[in-house]
Amino acid sequence: MPGRNFALHDYERYLLQVGEAAYIDCTRRCDPARIKAVWENLGALYRTYGAPWIVQLWTKNPKGVLKHGGPLLRKLRESGTTLTCQLTVTGLAGTKFEPLVPRQAFQAARKLIELLGGPEHVTWRFDPIVPGLENLKRFTQLAPQAVELGIRRLVINFVCEPGKYRRADKRLASLLPYWREGLPGIPTDWREETARQILSLADPLGFSVHVCAESAHLRSTVPGLGRAACGDFDWFCSLSGKRPPAVRGRGSRPGCGCAPYFDVGSYGFWRKCHRCAYCYAG
Repeated sequence: MPGRNFALHDYERYLLQVGEAAYIDCTRRCDPARIKAVWENLGALYRTYGAPWIVQLWTKNPKGVLKHGGPLLRKLRESGTTLTCQLTVTGLAGTKFEPLVPRQAFQAARKLIELLGGPEHVTWRFDPIVPGLENLKRFTQLAPQAVELGIRRLVINFVCEPGKYRRADKRLASLLPYWREGLPGIPTDWREETARQILSLADPLGFSVHVCAESAHLRSTVPGLGRAACGDFDWFCSLSGKRPPAVRGRGSRPGCGCAPYFDVGSYGFWRKCHRCAYCYAG
C-alpha cells in the first residue's frame, strides 16, 4: 500500500513484501468507472510485472467499469488473475448524496458478474449508512435484487461522524441540518440498532454480513457480524484455488483486516468522479 497515489515503481517493493500473494485494488481512492487513468495504471502494471494473483474492483457503476476496463479485465483473467468486486449500491443513486451515480446498478451488473466469473466473486456494499435516510427501507428494497443475482456476501459500513473529514462534513452539513458534533436528534445507539436490524433482514436471505473498518467495533455488541476484511485472504484463496503464503499487513486504517494490497488509483478526483456528498477520498 505504499504511497498516497499510484506510482509504478512502488509495485516492485510491494512484490518483494507479498510474493505470490499480489493483490491489486482498483480502487479505493476513486471509482474506476469514471477515471480512465486507473486503467492506464493497471495496464502499465500488467505489462511490466505480469498478472497479479487478485484484482479487486471497487465501483458504483458496473457499466462504466466494462466500458473503460472490460478488455483489460478479460486479458487479466485469461492470464490467471482472479477478479473480484466490491459493488456499492445504496439506493441513493441520482440523489443529492450520489448525484452522478447511475440508477439500477444491480440490473447493470449482470455482464460484469459474468466477466468476473460468477456472483460468488462479488460483495455487495451497503455503504455508507447515513443516519436519518430510511436505511432499512432502502435495504429491504435492494436486498432481493442482490439475491436474484446470486450475491450472498454483504458489507455494511456507517458514515464517519462529524469532525473526521472536513470536506465531507461541509457537504453533508448542507444537506442534513443535524450534521454537526453530537448529531443532535439522532439516537446515540443508532449504528448498533441499525446493524442488528439489517442482520435480522439479511440472515433469512442467506447473506453473510460483514463490516468495514470504521464499523469494526460493532462486532463486540452485535453478534453475527463478520470481521472487517473486504480484501479477505481466505475468500481470495477459495475463489482462486490457490493459497500463497500469507503476509501480514497494517490494513488501510484501524480495524481493517484486509490482506496487504497495492492500489492503482489516486486521490483528488472527486470532481471527476460521482461527487458523492459523503466521500472522504476526494
